[in-house]
Amino acid sequence: MLNMVKTINGWFAAIPEAALLLFVRVAVGHVFWASGQTKVEGFALRPEAIDLFRDEYKLPLISPEIAAPMAAIAEHVLPILLVVGLFSRFASLGLIVMTLVIQFLVYPDAWWSQHSLWLGLLLVILVRGPGTWSVDRFVLSRNA
Repeated sequence: MLNMVKTINGWFAAIPEAALLLFVRVAVGHVFWASGQTKVEGFALRPEAIDLFRDEYKLPLISPEIAAPMAAIAEHVLPILLVVGLFSRFASLGLIVMTLVIQFLVYPDAWWSQHSLWLGLLLVILVRGPGTWSVDRFVLSRNA
């Protein structure tokens, strides 16, 4: 039995960390990309997006007319950066800030069902970096 456990552990240990980090980047990037897609039609902001910020999100200190396009841009640009692995830590930090704003100012009851998971995935990227299968690693290795 112990040998079987060791063998299985060996199989899992052989999975490249780069594959895991790519999966994490794509998974969490998709969450924010999909949210951003609900706010736009083509390259234009949907009028309903501003209504959503005004009527449901109700962020303090920032008007819905400013918050809606900022969120739509961030939810498109940062996931792209994350998925390709370009400025990955910066992108994950931006999405961490967005997650915390959503958690504390918009949907405080969604911690265990969603936000803790997003934050966990984003923290992996922030701490470990994007992995070797990323533009960041390619650029850094060329400049080393």
